[in-house]
Amino acid sequence: MNRVLLALTIALLGCSQPAVFQADVPVPDGSWDRTFEPDFEFEISDTVSKHDVFIDVRHTGDYPFSDLFLFVDLEGPGGRSVRDTVECLLADPSGRWYGKGLGFIFSDRYQAHVLYKLNNRFPAPGRYSITLEQAMRTDELKGILDVGISVERSSQ
Repeated sequence: MNRVLLALTIALLGCSQPAVFQADVPVPDGSWDRTFEPDFEFEISDTVSKHDVFIDVRHTGDYPFSDLFLFVDLEGPGGRSVRDTVECLLADPSGRWYGKGLGFIFSDRYQAHVLYKLNNRFPAPGRYSITLEQAMRTDELKGILDVGISVERSSQ
């Protein structure tokens, strides 16, 4: 029976594709000041496959809002750029956090994996960068521990 479980686990892990890119940066002092604009750079060589791009937010239960608005700047090879305003929903209307809790010791810390672009094709091979800027109506956002970007091959 144990061999069957082991074989099944290996088969399932073998089917999942690793992220094309994933990185997180800590937010200084757990408080996102308006001047903090993390930048993430990654290489894309496959312009045929579709990719999903996610914004990763780790926060505490003390974060005072149910959402997080961001200005997201995506710049590609040759200086092509686009700026989007993205709403990251972190809690439902009753205040229950959407993100996964991080263990029983840190039950007040949550990880949200928010879809930014679905089935996106990068138009040219080369270096891309994504810059995140908090766009809330307050200069400091307490309770944000770190932010990041994940680029994955689309499963569709």
